[in-house]
Amino acid sequence: MSSRDAILNKLRHAKRPFDDAPPRPKVYVPVINDFDTSPDALIERFSAELTGLKGDPFVVEGEDAARACVIDRLRQHQAKRILAWHFTHIPIKKLREAIEAEGIEILQPDTHDEFRAEILSAAEGAQVGLTSAENAIAATGTLIVRTTAGRGRIPTVLAPVHLAVINAHQILPRLENWVAIQREKGINNILSSANVCFISGPSRTGDIEMELILGVHGPGKVEVIIKK
Repeated sequence: MSSRDAILNKLRHAKRPFDDAPPRPKVYVPVINDFDTSPDALIERFSAELTGLKGDPFVVEGEDAARACVIDRLRQHQAKRILAWHFTHIPIKKLREAIEAEGIEILQPDTHDEFRAEILSAAEGAQVGLTSAENAIAATGTLIVRTTAGRGRIPTVLAPVHLAVINAHQILPRLENWVAIQREKGINNILSSANVCFISGPSRTGDIEMELILGVHGPGKVEVIIKK
């Protein structure tokens, strides 16, 4: 018997590490205590938590106000080029047309083709990354971003500003609520994505002389437009 076969044989006959683990509880105790989960209260809590993380929330009413808010933020950041998800994944109608009317170049980077180097080079000059999110978590001010076709990760990490647009109903009270939804959908729902990211405010590090610095490993600003 070879060494490889000996090792594999031991692994096959080894006791599984979780065979004697207690069963999963039917109800989990929330990590964060109860709070008001009405729609307006969730918006208020998410906005407060995001602000505490040095992010900026913008609550608007309806399509027109949301579209105008996106354009205003792009103007404030003097955006000439942006990275964006496919606009079918951003919950504002006619947003592409409004952005193009401002003379802003829109890149929707796909790094899976032969022009990967050229795409990344062009993307480095973008001022804003424009996306939506799968959900937002009120208790922690967190955006949950799942990457799939048309919803790449580059717009969330490469530009100095990450601008996300969400509908108010996408805000969940806690992370446990999102996990429960995933269990209902099944494991294949998670496996269908290249990755799932949890974004809690701007990129930050405290490794440099124990001083908090924003924007070292990703966007230095995170802004979220919440459409009611």
